[in-house]
Amino acid sequence: MSGKRRPAKAMFSLSPVQFRNSAIAGRGVFARQRFEPGEVIVAYAPKQRRVPERSDEAVAAAESKITLLSGNEVIIPDTSVPGGWLCNHSCDPNAALYASGEGRIQCTRPIAPGEEVTIFYGWVSHNEPGRDPCRCGSPKCRGTINFDLTDEDAEHVQVLDDGRVVADAVLGPRLAEYGAYLRSIGQEQVEQAIANTLMRIKSRPKGSIVCAY
Repeated sequence: MSGKRRPAKAMFSLSPVQFRNSAIAGRGVFARQRFEPGEVIVAYAPKQRRVPERSDEAVAAAESKITLLSGNEVIIPDTSVPGGWLCNHSCDPNAALYASGEGRIQCTRPIAPGEEVTIFYGWVSHNEPGRDPCRCGSPKCRGTINFDLTDEDAEHVQVLDDGRVVADAVLGPRLAEYGAYLRSIGQEQVEQAIANTLMRIKSRPKGSIVCAY
C-alpha cells in the first residue's frame, strides 16, 4: 500500500440554487452558478402530490396559484420543501417552466451567479384586469402578470367550425401585439390558453365566471 494520501471526497455537493428573500416578492430562487440556455436549473417541486385534474382537491389547490398541470394530473407542491415553485414572475424571464414529467425550471438565456431565476406565469383571467400587479422591475414590465379578457372582448371573436378563434378589427390588434410579445420570450403556448378562455366565455351560462389559467 503506497503512502500517498487519497484526495478527500466531498461530503455534499453545493446546491446550484439558493432560496432567499426577493426584491420582487416573497422568497425567490437565485443562481449559485452560471446556467446556459437549455440547462435544467431546479425541479419544480422536489416533493409533490399528483391528483386528477378535475378532482375537488385539484380545484381547491388551484387557489394557491402554485399548482402545475401535467397531462391530466395536477402537481401540488409540498411547500415545506423549496423548489422551482418559488420562482417569481418576470415580464422578461431568464427561465421557463416545463410541465412534463415531474416538472422543472429550465434556463432560456444565460444566468449569472447571484442572479434571480424568473419565469413567465402566463396567467389568463376573466373580468379581473388588475388582479395580479407585476413588480418584476424589468424595463419590459407590462404592469400586470395576468392577461385579462372581458365579456366585451368575447363579443369581438367568432369561433369557427374547426375550432379556430378569429378576432375582429377591435380586438385583433390587442391579441396580435400580445402574441408577438409572447413569441419574443418563447411563451407562444399562452395564445392557446387565450383562445380557450375566449371560447369558454362565449359558451358559458350568462352571468357565470370562467376559471382563469
